[in-house]
Amino acid sequence: MGRILIVDDNKGVCSLLKEIFTMEGHYAKTCNEIEKVHEKLENFQPDLSIFDIHIGKCDVLEFTKSLKRLYPQMEIIFMSADDPEECFKGQKFIKKPFDIFKIREYINKILGDKLAV
Repeated sequence: MGRILIVDDNKGVCSLLKEIFTMEGHYAKTCNEIEKVHEKLENFQPDLSIFDIHIGKCDVLEFTKSLKRLYPQMEIIFMSADDPEECFKGQKFIKKPFDIFKIREYINKILGDKLAV
């Protein structure tokens, strides 16, 4: 299955998503601090990363654009309780609160499409 990195400062969200994806057979890791993302990526090299758009004091969209240049194979999904702002339209996006069954299906589809290539 796939490798998933969950980046959110809410440890409860991270734990829940990690448990869901692990039960699906994926290898999931979490990161609660934006400053530690590069270290996690170097050691883990996920197929897919899920970023809360309100983590740390950085512009997450710009931050992930720079990550995409370093890790072009990695899918990036954004997550927030807010409606996606104009700059996040067209991006893969998960709205909180989420239905765990729908998020599981959504992530499995993305990884299935990605890993089938």
